[in-house]
Amino acid sequence: MGARAALVVFGDARAVRRGGVPDRSAAEAVVRALRPGCAVEPVEDGELADEICPADGFTYVAVLPDATIVCDRELATVPVAEHVLDYAGDRALAVFAGSPLAFAEWAADGTLLRAQHAGSHELADTVALEMFGFTAENPPAGLVVHGFRVTRSEPAGLRVTAAERSLTTQTD
Repeated sequence: MGARAALVVFGDARAVRRGGVPDRSAAEAVVRALRPGCAVEPVEDGELADEICPADGFTYVAVLPDATIVCDRELATVPVAEHVLDYAGDRALAVFAGSPLAFAEWAADGTLLRAQHAGSHELADTVALEMFGFTAENPPAGLVVHGFRVTRSEPAGLRVTAAERSLTTQTD
């Protein structure tokens, strides 16, 4: 997928190629679940080919019968955030991150199948074809993804991660 991808797929990643009619209200529910505490505002929809690596502050989602596709630079990271793993529940999870170039894949039972930082675009494209059946340069044509502007309620400089919170939280 080269460096132009920020893709998280819940469910059957290869089902993305089959497409379908995405559900906007379900897509918004996914964004709100994965980006808690953020303001979520609908924006113009796009196609997966154009939004596979959206600008910061934007999330594009398609909820299909066998897969939920999320394009979001903050969520498509390896290692994967715990709340993303939790959201997967009993569905398979596949993540392809463009910066740094990495991928990870879990089975529906939560077993990690593979995770690796890709050393080259050739390896990344090979893995993308295995995991998704397409690369960023050749995604399924015409697949609509619903767009959302995602804004944090607190300034970025004041954000505290869960890991940072655990370092400062004392229990008696």
